[in-house]
Amino acid sequence: MVTAFLMIVCEPQRIHELGQALADLEGVDEVYTTTGSTDFIAVVRVPDLDSLATLITQKVATRPGIMRTDTHLAMRSYGRNEIQAAFDIGLD
Repeated sequence: MVTAFLMIVCEPQRIHELGQALADLEGVDEVYTTTGSTDFIAVVRVPDLDSLATLITQKVATRPGIMRTDTHLAMRSYGRNEIQAAFDIGLD
């Protein structure tokens, strides 16, 4: 499983419509509007890098109103959920 954070810049007048459209895409788990130089941050979880490339280049970047994307791959997670999951399956 590949997890990525997709920073998206779009035309301001399309923020509302694009937010829901992005959230409806397969592989997009969460979409947040943000302040600053990025309009959206999308949390993406897909099976492999090919799926990620297809999602970004064919389903996100080509959507009318999207001006720019910047993709950041997750390397390692340090969240509480992962630590708790390890204890739940008996890892020490």
